Amino acid sequence: MNKQTISYTLLAKSIPEFDKRDGKLYTCSLGYSEQLGFIRVYPLPIVGMKKWHTYKITVEKNKRDCRKASWKLSSYSRKNNWVGFADDVSLISKPSQLKKDKLIALMSNCISPSISTLNKNRQSIGFIRADNLNPFWEANDRYINTCQIGMFDDVELADFTKYTKEQREKIARVVFKDGDGKHNLQLNEWQYTEYQRRFGAAKEAFRYITNNEPKVLMLGNMLQFQSSWMVLSIFKIKESTPQPLLFS
Repeated sequence: MNKQTISYTLLAKSIPEFDKRDGKLYTCSLGYSEQLGFIRVYPLPIVGMKKWHTYKITVEKNKRDCRKASWKLSSYSRKNNWVGFADDVSLISKPSQLKKDKLIALMSNCISPSISTLNKNRQSIGFIRADNLNPFWEANDRYINTCQIGMFDDVELADFTKYTKEQREKIARVVFKDGDGKHNLQLNEWQYTEYQRRFGAAKEAFRYITNNEPKVLMLGNMLQFQSSWMVLSIFKIKESTPQPLLFS
């Protein structure tokens, strides 16, 4: 498909990963485009685009990813360690409560009854309503103990790992129910590992995930295992939210 210039409101960033093929650190984003709907755009640099901000970007289909909702930036900056990335995006608008309300209303209109329904419909981005959530920290099997590494003079930890899961002792997970029953999925939004990096794996990281209001969970599946899902972000539903309108 040819390149398209779109508006894109970033809604979630995944925990950064290191691409061994390109030798670059990147994050995956999920967001909303008036032209394309809810999509993922990756790879993105770990800085330069912020949640709830709307940008003008040019995208094209990702040849490595056949999922319909997957796009990549039409940019050469990613091949040059993201030098010049600021020239690839232009800010359209900053966050506002009106924008948030309209986008959450759009998500609410896209809610599926279950993850099995998402799989049946071959969707790679989905929304599930959950009235009760149980977020928690679990031991990270990818954790590299830097104290042990320091015992050996000839072993160094790659610099990129300070952003990835390798230096986090815990990973965030969340338990919820849908039409299929109970699920226990990884909560892969970057903000939670950043909280852990700064303050430790404390329950306080989940202070905004309360059970006094219904939530809509934004899910994304995995490229290699497309029936496996992660929670990318959690939003509060306002039951009185009106039907969404387009915004600029």
